[in-house]
Amino acid sequence: MSVVETMAGRHALVTGGGSGVGRAIALALADADIDVTICGRREAALVEVARENDRIFGIAADVTNEAAMASLYRQAEAARGPIDIVVAN
Repeated sequence: MSVVETMAGRHALVTGGGSGVGRAIALALADADIDVTICGRREAALVEVARENDRIFGIAADVTNEAAMASLYRQAEAARGPIDIVVAN
């Protein structure tokens, strides 16, 4: 059993999840039965990635803005429980 498989049922946050490597990581985690919150500045890109897997949820946030990140954490944890994994992409 892989490390990712042992994390099934957990909640991950992937920054920069709307494209590129962040998107690929989010999809891989979601395919391993992990709920994934993705964030980024471009809401349309987050929506597109979230459409690819029901376990992915996008929240627009700028990682350079402390208040935006605090809000992101509150929203994500209220919806899907504590964040177990953070991928700072």
